[in-house]
Amino acid sequence: MASVSVFPPQPHRIEASINEIRRALDQGWITSVELVSKYLHRIAVYDRQGKLNSIPVLNLSVFEDAAASDHRRASGLPIRLLEGIPFTVKDSYKVKGMTVASGSPAFRNLVANEDAFTVQMLRDAGAVLIGKTNMPPMAAGGMQRGVYGRAESPYNKDYLTAAFASGSSNGSVTSTAASFAAFGMAEETVSSGRSPASNNGLVAHTPSRGLISIRGNWPLYPTCDVVVPHTRNVQDLLEILDIIMVKDERTAGDFWRAQPFVALPPLSDVRPSSFESLTNTKTLQGKRIGVPKIYIGKSKPLNNPINTRQSILDLWYQAKKTLEGLGATVVETEFPLITEYDTVSTVNPAKSAQSANNTGLQNMSVSDGITEEWNSIERRELVAYAWDDFLRQNGDPAYPSLSSVDASQIFPRPPGALLDRYRKLGTPISYSAVVSLVSEDRGSINSLPGMEVALSTLENRRKSFEFWLQSEDFDCIVFPANADVGRADTDTNKASADATWKNGVLYSNGNRVIRHLGIPTITVPMGIMEDTQMPVGLTFAGKAYDDTKLLKYAFAYEEKSRNRRVPKWTPELESDLIQTQTRVVKGGASPPRVTIEGQKRVDGNGRALLRLSGTFEVGETDGVDTLVVTVDGKSIAVVIQGKNWETESDIEVDATTGKAEIDKTMVIALVLGKNGRSSAKLLLLD
Repeated sequence: MASVSVFPPQPHRIEASINEIRRALDQGWITSVELVSKYLHRIAVYDRQGKLNSIPVLNLSVFEDAAASDHRRASGLPIRLLEGIPFTVKDSYKVKGMTVASGSPAFRNLVANEDAFTVQMLRDAGAVLIGKTNMPPMAAGGMQRGVYGRAESPYNKDYLTAAFASGSSNGSVTSTAASFAAFGMAEETVSSGRSPASNNGLVAHTPSRGLISIRGNWPLYPTCDVVVPHTRNVQDLLEILDIIMVKDERTAGDFWRAQPFVALPPLSDVRPSSFESLTNTKTLQGKRIGVPKIYIGKSKPLNNPINTRQSILDLWYQAKKTLEGLGATVVETEFPLITEYDTVSTVNPAKSAQSANNTGLQNMSVSDGITEEWNSIERRELVAYAWDDFLRQNGDPAYPSLSSVDASQIFPRPPGALLDRYRKLGTPISYSAVVSLVSEDRGSINSLPGMEVALSTLENRRKSFEFWLQSEDFDCIVFPANADVGRADTDTNKASADATWKNGVLYSNGNRVIRHLGIPTITVPMGIMEDTQMPVGLTFAGKAYDDTKLLKYAFAYEEKSRNRRVPKWTPELESDLIQTQTRVVKGGASPPRVTIEGQKRVDGNGRALLRLSGTFEVGETDGVDTLVVTVDGKSIAVVIQGKNWETESDIEVDATTGKAEIDKTMVIALVLGKNGRSSAKLLLLD
């Protein structure tokens, strides 16, 4: 939770692990309702109304969901793995009854008909959804501002919380790093899982193809898209993987599991019986690890060089010592995967956009299977058909198909924003063209011309990478997750943009080729840069379906290095404390009940004044221990008369109307019973 204190003598400790939170709940030190209220308190103080802006859409039934979890405990029902533990999901995940805009104004009011597969699995395991996290429109970028703006860094406000060109899970990492939930669910298409994790000292797993169902998530580039959990430590990641890396019988909406051309291994052949078995600190002993020279200041062979910041190199050499101290041999190496297949690294920045396109295709011959025609289809028809399928499967009558959508609103450029530079790197998405490509008789995704050959080619390229690993006798490769971090004003300042759009900064290291070929990665904290005070990650990568090995290596490294640091701008609050004493009565004890109402008026001086009132109820043999009312994170004095309560005086609030949800006044009424049970209500007021 925010700052659960479960192990004295550390009464205040931000960033409690899932296991620590579970212990607090199991011991009856706190209820899930109280836990949620503590997270929401941090969100009110640090995230809303022009602050970090990471969770723009709250789950308005979060307290009811938490109360249902508390009821299971009190009734003696089986306790599920994540019982009562709060989490977030990226805005591209479907959550039944909530909007699923994917950050785009065009889909602002699109309502999900069901939970995405991973959301369903987490909720079935008892997890409680806090809300949905920020992202650029359709995940087609990184730190561009979408319908909800963007999230900011909790470490250094002068820098971006994710890579500008591919860090679309920016809200997921900010909220997880700032302890607004126990963990976050994100995605990656190019580097949108790895990059934000690196910039926030988090752990991210980008899985091999088909291991985690992505059904129920908005697609971007279906050949690349994967689900990515964000956690504050590897142990938490393993707990989540135990729940979400399970078989999904439905394949529609999950490109790689639905395509018929490339056989994927059965999940049972890849995942361990329990991810807990991977927690071995000695797994790096005797391992031979390659580090590509291009990522540690030796990128001269590249047409578009990578200039790694010295403070990142300093952290790398510390990481190298840690790896060697754990018994691994670290070898500097060339990296043919990038020099042969990465279009960003082959682009000559000095040439025109058209020349850049041609250069990027020079290693993609017709005989290779990745033709210029396929490159166009992958960025046009494949995207269009996937989006259209998503809308048709969702069944919202206001959005029956992609052809009903205003293309100009899919990814509008915010006022004052500089033009993006994707055209210099290859063919960008044309949203007007994408919408025009769908029709009733368009055929299926799998009928697109050239797909079978293209997918087979991607597999062959991946196998060539694996052959190289084997020929070099590498168990895996590691590298700094990025060469530098972009400045916060990149979208409006040309000098900042010039630096941010450089190779190694615009994306995570590895660029699109890592995801395009289905190469699994684990990124863990490598430390804090001395000069910028921004985190940077260390990425482990290896053969497809070697995910368990990479998880073992990452766990061993993290246990030894302990490089994660708490963000500067979201320190602990007094309300984060949990007393380590049993309070919650089990065996069917009833929780108290509370209601809340708000009346807003404007006085003669034009001030907006808010008056709150409500009721509460308790069982005949129970009583009320505490009633706490907060407005935007500030405690408000109340008067209690019988079963009614109201604020002592009017509260002055913002008079603006028509505000976005994240800018509304957030009111919470929390009542604690003497039996340890609790109840709460959440109210958002314009």
